[in-house]
Amino acid sequence: MLQTSLTLLFTCSLALASPPTHSQTGSASTDLPAFEVASIKPPEPGADRIMGFNGKPGGRVFFGGTVRMLVFYAFNVQRYQIVGGGGLIDSQWFCINAVPPADSPSRDIKLANADPTPEQRLMLQSLLRDRFGFRFHFETKQGEVYILTRSNKPLKLTPPKDPAEDPRAIVILRPGGIADGEAIGTNTTIDYFARSLSFYLGIPVLNETDLAGSYDFYLPADDPENHDLISATLGVVSRLGFRINRGRGPINSVVIDHLEQPSPN
Repeated sequence: MLQTSLTLLFTCSLALASPPTHSQTGSASTDLPAFEVASIKPPEPGADRIMGFNGKPGGRVFFGGTVRMLVFYAFNVQRYQIVGGGGLIDSQWFCINAVPPADSPSRDIKLANADPTPEQRLMLQSLLRDRFGFRFHFETKQGEVYILTRSNKPLKLTPPKDPAEDPRAIVILRPGGIADGEAIGTNTTIDYFARSLSFYLGIPVLNETDLAGSYDFYLPADDPENHDLISATLGVVSRLGFRINRGRGPINSVVIDHLEQPSPN
């Protein structure tokens, strides 16, 4: 989705509601890998805002966004899994450029990556700890979820054309935020599909389909007038041969205990 002053670097299918990646409860461990150099600045006045994570060859990293988005990438969680943080969590935009140390495995990265590697996530956690005074704990509570099951319709899934391809499961969002029901899945497991759905629906989606393996799918647009992403997403679920219902289940959260303005570069 391209907007006048905002460019997205990430694909929605990369934002998964999987358990948080972390070292210990309370604060990031001093043993975490860290960037050798990192600059944190506000965007230049009048410049377009580039949003998201962009990993570059050699392990260099660019990030643009709020602290909430930085936690999103550092801990591999979604918005509804991030609690607390006060006004700073969403009120300011930061542009971060960082370089890993020479002995970091990230230095061997040859291609650009739009989703952090496990080591890059840990380095982002270190950056939050060291530069933003980030302190946190984890909580798991029962809350509202969606439960994904099979319906009595035929499944519109096919074996993957390329089992080595990175998984993908997205509902297409047109310029202007219009969702018309078009959806694509490549080499996606149903667990991955459920986690991708949770990004659009805003609460966890639990997979209770008992389907194993990975699949491809393609659904053409079915409603050119539809601009409601949630309705379009629920329609995709039904058209693929699944059923989704409200229920109760565990929700893992990162609870922010302390957050402050970043230290100077």
